[in-house]
Amino acid sequence: MLTLLLLLLWACAMLALWRRRRALAIVMALTSLPLLMGIGPVAQWWLDGIQGTPPHVQTPQWQPSATIIVLGAGLQGSPGNSRPSVPGYSRLLVAAQAFHACNDTGATCRILVSGGHTRTGLPSEAEVYARELHALAIPPQSLVLEDASLNTWQNAHRSAELTRQMQPTQIVLVTSGLHMRRSLQYFRHAGIAAEGLASDHADAMPGLLPTSFNMMLAEYALRERIGILRYHAYNKLGWNEPPALPTHLNPQTTTHASPH
Repeated sequence: MLTLLLLLLWACAMLALWRRRRALAIVMALTSLPLLMGIGPVAQWWLDGIQGTPPHVQTPQWQPSATIIVLGAGLQGSPGNSRPSVPGYSRLLVAAQAFHACNDTGATCRILVSGGHTRTGLPSEAEVYARELHALAIPPQSLVLEDASLNTWQNAHRSAELTRQMQPTQIVLVTSGLHMRRSLQYFRHAGIAAEGLASDHADAMPGLLPTSFNMMLAEYALRERIGILRYHAYNKLGWNEPPALPTHLNPQTTTHASPH
């Protein structure tokens, strides 16, 4: 259906040019541009611009005291049967793998789960994700829950408050590949110099025909770009608080979340 729509728009544009209706042809061509994002190579170029090319599998060089921060990615299900979203499960798996790798070195390792009540009637993301981490053999005493955040900006600032209390020597941030760039930016603003550990890498469906799946991924990448632009705009306008000093330089600094 998307291919048919794209061909129809191009046909209308060619017809308008043939009839010397240049303005109409331009409108038709511009209307078809979003559909181009559904084409495999175009979509992958757009995605890699925000998440980078596929990284090699890397294991952090664990330090004596490490905190792994995993960001919530939403919930699904009913109040009595709530569970993480599909992206949430990939973040939990990578966080659990990182914890066990860290623990095997003899380091003191903890997982900070950040996510509040993002859906009415459901538990907090932190509570549900902690339950799943228990099932992945993470001991309860190694979990810290931050259950008040409703967005990435709040994730960063509320997690910063907790990590200042824990004072780890290393912070590893686990989130989706498309979400990583903006997340690290917000955490730096909150005074947290974290290492990024992406839980996935978005790959577009190959092919020269547009697909709704590729358009969905492209829209997500667009939202991330808008979020980054908004962050810089808010800084220019003075709507964001000044960046916090790095945690190890100013452990007593606290911050307050702004709506992002």
